[in-house]
This record gives sequence, C-alpha cells and structure tokens, in this order.
Amino acid sequence: MIQTKSLRKMTLLARLLLASALSLCMFVDTQATIMHYLEIEDLTRLSSDIFQGRVLSTNTYWNNEHTKIYTEVRFQVNGTFKGGVTTGQTVTITQLGGEKDGVMMDFAGRPDFSQGEETMLFTTRGKRSDFVVVGMKQGKMHVEGNEAVRDLAGITFVGRESAGNALQTVQPKRTRFALDELRHRISNTR
Repeated sequence: MIQTKSLRKMTLLARLLLASALSLCMFVDTQATIMHYLEIEDLTRLSSDIFQGRVLSTNTYWNNEHTKIYTEVRFQVNGTFKGGVTTGQTVTITQLGGEKDGVMMDFAGRPDFSQGEETMLFTTRGKRSDFVVVGMKQGKMHVEGNEAVRDLAGITFVGRESAGNALQTVQPKRTRFALDELRHRISNTR
C-alpha cells in the first residue's frame, strides 16, 4: 500500500514536471543563435571587403565527404565601401547551410539570399578566392532605396557588463541605416 501511494505521487510529480517543461518550451525561442552584437564599426574592422550589389544566382552543394551542405551566392557588385572589390565585378559568397537532395542544413542567424535581391555585405576573403559574410546575419543588409536594413531575426545578442565579465542580453540599437551614413561610418573606422 505504501509503495502504491509513493508510486502515484511520483507519477503525478513526473506528469507535473513534464507539463511544466512543455509549457516553458512554448515561451522560449528554440530557434536562436547566441552571439556578440557587432556595431557597424566592429563589422568594418572585421571585414576585408564591404560592397553593395545584386544577387545573380545561388547554388547549393555537398562537401567532398558528403557531410555538409554549402551555398554559393554569385553577386554582381554595384558599389564598394572597403577593400579591393571593384564595381561591375562578379564575386562568389560561400556559406555553410542550404538545401540539397531533399536535405536541409540550416541554423538560426544564417543569412538568406534570393535571386535579384539588392544587398550590402561585410565580408572576409575565403579559402578559394571567394568571400564569407562577417557576423552571419549581422554582416548582410537588405538595400531598400537609399537605406540598408539589418534582419536580425533568430539571433540573441550578448555583451559584457560594464562593471564585470558577466554577459548580459543586448538589444540592437538600430536596424535601419541611410547608405550615406554607412559610407561615412565605414570610412571613419580604423
């Protein structure tokens, strides 16, 4: 009899814990990448090349071991802010992730590209004369007229507390910038 009551209490407790855990999951974003927030000046310092242009095409492929999927983005440069890329040049952006053969490899914070899209990119040189976007989504801005817009969905940002080493959640100050302001901030960053 004592074992039956204890078993019932344990079963009830297990059910309550499971229900609590499930209800918590409804309020927690399970599709977030945690990373350090980068201001325009941080992105500029980390980038070898910063340019604006249009996405010509995208192509996904497996690595040689067939364990990772990469996406190549062919990009027509319409303007430059920093580096050796020239206006009119076609460059290739390579990034981890994409869909190939019915398999999707994705993670929150990975920048998405679509054909015809006008973007501004903060990049570094890759291993094969290609480019890699700096700071994942932070290094890609969608161009709308004379403005650039950062899509930071799926990223939780952290920074150091001013008085110590503990990390705290940081909210992005702005996500929309005039292109002239960006050009000025980039050129004034050393």
